[in-house]
Amino acid sequence: MADEGSHSLTYTGYYDDECRRVHGVVPVEEVITLHVNGQPLLRLMCTPVLLEELALGFLFNEGLIGGLGDVEEVKVLALRDGQRWLDVWLGCEIEPPKLRAITSGCSGGTTFGPAGGPIESDLRVTPRQVAHLMAEMSRGAELYHRAGGLHVAALAEGERLLCVAEDIGRHNAVDKIAGLCLRQGMPMRDCVLLSSGRISSEMVNKAARMSVPVVISRTSPTSLSVQLAQAWHIALIGYTRRHSFRVYAAEWRLLASECPPESAGP
Repeated sequence: MADEGSHSLTYTGYYDDECRRVHGVVPVEEVITLHVNGQPLLRLMCTPVLLEELALGFLFNEGLIGGLGDVEEVKVLALRDGQRWLDVWLGCEIEPPKLRAITSGCSGGTTFGPAGGPIESDLRVTPRQVAHLMAEMSRGAELYHRAGGLHVAALAEGERLLCVAEDIGRHNAVDKIAGLCLRQGMPMRDCVLLSSGRISSEMVNKAARMSVPVVISRTSPTSLSVQLAQAWHIALIGYTRRHSFRVYAAEWRLLASECPPESAGP
């Protein structure tokens, strides 16, 4: 069954020596233009669910707003040709940096530069908690289970997921998490950020902006993300499986007896 995030279609499936027509769904990819105070800011390649949260989270994670109190209105508008844009009005003017970076994010993510910094937090996690939270995030990826081809992100407190978001772009999914927290008044500080995708520098920057001291992924970090995580006291955990994972930075945030003794803290 299709919805805003999935598109129905018929494809040909090949199974050994047999082929047949199959009715299924694929994830939706849409170009959404983000306008701020009446001016176009950038285009987002995204899955068109939680669009208002995506706009709020992107602006927050880029340091262009400090919170929901800076926002007067956010809404989705449609043109006659079916194209849509996000219209955000703020209580003040903003001057985004002229230099934009095309990131390694899916669909060509964009960032205006570092907005994060060192995290002051006593949060630590256990190996059991790491595996449990990743399993919970996987179970919560409802759109992925219907259509495939999507990234999922989640924010957790203790062993409980606070919110889950999905998108074709892993960075968009994290921005949606930030937007959900802003709209619902949920604190992000001292929580755990989970992602199904690669953790690159812009992902660590978003985590720092959200005051999240622990980031867990199913796959790999990059060299720059490890450097940033070390400098900003963010535990960076990758290749998480049911019984194993790798800790690349801030090992002292892991409550396990096998942690190296030199990783006692900053």
